[in-house]
Order: sequence, then structure tokens, then C-alpha cells
Amino acid sequence: MTPKVCVFGLWHLGCVTAASLASLGYSVVGLDFDEVRVANLTLGRPPIAEPGLADLLSEGLQSGKLSFTHDPRTACSDSTVIWVTFDTPVDDEDHADVEWLTRQLEAVRSAVGAHTLVVVSSQVPVGYTRELARRWLEHDSTLQFACSPENLRLGEALRVFREPERVVVGLVDQSVRQRVEELFTWVTSRMVWMSLESAEMTKHALNAFLATSVAYTNEVARLCERVGADAAEVERGLRSDPRIGPRAYVSPGAPIGGGTLARDVTYLRELASRTGVGAPLLTGVFESNQLHARWAYDHTRESVVGISAPRVALLGLTYKP
Repeated sequence: MTPKVCVFGLWHLGCVTAASLASLGYSVVGLDFDEVRVANLTLGRPPIAEPGLADLLSEGLQSGKLSFTHDPRTACSDSTVIWVTFDTPVDDEDHADVEWLTRQLEAVRSAVGAHTLVVVSSQVPVGYTRELARRWLEHDSTLQFACSPENLRLGEALRVFREPERVVVGLVDQSVRQRVEELFTWVTSRMVWMSLESAEMTKHALNAFLATSVAYTNEVARLCERVGADAAEVERGLRSDPRIGPRAYVSPGAPIGGGTLARDVTYLRELASRTGVGAPLLTGVFESNQLHARWAYDHTRESVVGISAPRVALLGLTYKP
């Protein structure tokens, strides 16, 4: 039997999850405490731009497979799965506001029915889902928990969700596995099973690896400028080595921005500090990135020397459609 899913948290991750599940045949109710957001989604208007998302939302609403509400009891009463999809907010220093996410979850706990499967896809620090399970199981021992870290990319989110190369899933124990397989059966059969902590750590490690790759590549590119090497040719040389490969993050360009990658680097840096594990490489990622953030500024300063009151035009203000 196809599970009825409550998708809790309706920003980018949640809207993509809800619309995609409905298009795959699931019965889905989207839940969010923002009443204006819910009202707009009921009209098929997503809160964030993502190619194809508005059309997919409208299709789900018209088919009756998708609905939205701000009432936890309406959403959770007969849902067999609660899929937590909040995009965990971060501050200007890339520190995640995990307490905010916890407050959202505690606000619905009393509405969650017995035997519900709770799947956490929000960006949380390692250990979060285990602690959530511990607290909630004290009130209802029939609940089950899993963690499947989100892996979306802005501009390609619908394709990535519905046609993933693989899905990482962390389980409390193997008794949950069959229910999770049923949930993902229409999405993919390529499942990578592990513990809750390992799944959360995989997300941190993946994004930190990509951030490190970006910082390293930009350092190499700056050195290329000084010695007359062509960074694009060096990139081609790197990609030709099978130990690096054609899809590696070795294209020189802008520094990493805040949020996605930076949040997980910050998670790992804080974990290293808390556990007393030395992690100078993770510290260096931000230092290198800050240096590279001045690259365009420094080159612009050099190019306008001797020009009084120069005017600068910026071409391109976003990295997604």
C-alpha cells in the first residue's frame, strides 16, 4: 500500500519533495506554520523559483494527490510518514539555527499518530536524529525514525529528487528498513544503508569535501595567474586523471557562498572543537575562501587605476534560473 506522506516544512526542499512525491503517485499533504505560504501553495504558487516546480504543484493539486495545510492535526492524523524537510536557517557566519528546527518539530509532536515513520531530511548536525528519536520515543514507543539527508541542487532539484544516482539512508535499526524501502521504491532502488550518525556525517563530509575542492582549485588558479599557466588547461589535465575524474569540482571560479556548503564545514569545525580533534584543513577552507573573495575586487582596483570616479557594471546576480 502506498504510504500517505506529510511533508513538514515548505520551502525549497519541502516543496520539491511534496510535488515530486505527488507526481509519483503518493498521497501527500504539505504542512507549514506560515499561513501565507500555505495559501499561495494551495493556489500552485511556490515560495521559491525552481524550474518546473509551479507546474508540478498545479498538477498535484488538480489530481487530488497533493494538498497543503498549516494545521498539524489535519496533516498528521492519518499520515503514516512524517517527512521533515525544513531548510535549516543559517546566520551570516554560517551557523545553523538548529534550535529553531527543534521548536518546529516539538510543535507537532502531539499530533503525530502511533506507528508513524519520521524521516529527517533537513540539514542537521550529526547526532540530531538520534536525540530526536530518544525524546519522542519516551512519549510513544511505536514511532520509527530514519535520516535521509537532502541532496538537491538549485535549478535541477526536480530531476535530482526523482532520478537520484543513489539515496543515503540512516536507520535506528534494521526493523525500519522495509518501510523506508516502500517509501523510496518509486524513486530509486539504489539505496545506501547506514546508521543515523553515519548518514548525517556523510552529508557533512560530502559538502565539506566539495567546499575544500573549490577552495583548493581557486588557490591553484591564483597561482596559475602569477606564473603564466592557464587554469583552464590545468583543469583539463586534472579531469583527465581517473583518480580525479571528469565530474570533479576543479573549475576555478567564485568562492563558495554561505549556506549549503559552508553550513556543513561549520558543523564539522564545531564538532572538531567540541571533541578535541584537530582539523586544520577545515579551518583553512574558510581562510582560503575569504582570500579568494577579494579576487574580483583586487583585479577591479588594478584595472581602474588612474580613472577618476570609475563606474562598474555587474553581469549576473544569481547562480540559478
